[in-house]
Amino acid sequence: MTRKAAVLAYPNSNNLGDYIQSIAAKQLICKEDIIRLDRDHLNIYFGERVKLLMNGWFMESSTHWPPSNQITPLFISFHLNPTAEKGMLTQKGIAYFKAHEPIGCRDLHTQRILESKGIKTYFSACLTLSLKRADFVNIKKKRKGVVVISPMERLLPELQTLSITKSNGLSNILIQILKFPLKYFYYRKAISRLKRYLDHQEDQVVWLSQLIDRKKLSEKERIAASIIQLEIMANARLVITSRIHSALPCVAFETPVLFLSDGLEHLNQKSRLEGLEEFFPIINSRELSQLDPKLPKTRKAHLPYVKKFRKEISTFFED
Repeated sequence: MTRKAAVLAYPNSNNLGDYIQSIAAKQLICKEDIIRLDRDHLNIYFGERVKLLMNGWFMESSTHWPPSNQITPLFISFHLNPTAEKGMLTQKGIAYFKAHEPIGCRDLHTQRILESKGIKTYFSACLTLSLKRADFVNIKKKRKGVVVISPMERLLPELQTLSITKSNGLSNILIQILKFPLKYFYYRKAISRLKRYLDHQEDQVVWLSQLIDRKKLSEKERIAASIIQLEIMANARLVITSRIHSALPCVAFETPVLFLSDGLEHLNQKSRLEGLEEFFPIINSRELSQLDPKLPKTRKAHLPYVKKFRKEISTFFED
């Protein structure tokens, strides 16, 4: 029996990067009528049997792992976040990974953790590296503008750390409040360095965020907003960001990109970057003053990975 194709959906996400990953997955499948499954509730899916591209960041609710037996997964461009390792790598979870190995890992940290559990893996890189510039802009149109997307946002305390939950008690909230002035100082310092660098750019500078208010936009509108952001990146002369899924599409579009690592020192964030440094330059804002004023060179290190996962995905979805 033919199984329908499926990609991950993010009905509760405020991060355009999630939708960008699903856009890339959908384009690689090249089929009509693709089903969208909520990443954080794959365990309760009992619809028709599907084949699912299991790419992206996993996961918000690790107790919802493993997925339903109605899903046949292809693990590719997969990231296991340290916050979810314990919940996902239970005996049952490990058995699920082994049943669907080898696991294509988006980063070397994920690869190392899974292999430590006896799971076969390989480094696949990210599906967003396959995005085509011609799908988003007229490639004959001259590039223009410097686009700055969510720079150093993680230097600021996240709002959820200031709310009482089962895992976030009053004592931790007080600690975060005490840390706020110092964190904000470091953030303003880093932004000042960035603005000094931008003062030497002749192009118009546009500031954007990869994060949006999900309460104000429907999921359909959030997907549309992610497409608009892809169009802007595809047409830019230079993109500066601290978001992986702004940087990787730029690599695919051959848009020069600088990735600022300020605020990504914690393992939960740093782990996501391991292996991606071959695709784009990763620097701290302190290094901006030392940069050559010329645009960073675009790289083509991603092309062998794109060729490999295109073939693998095509084979997986053959009827």
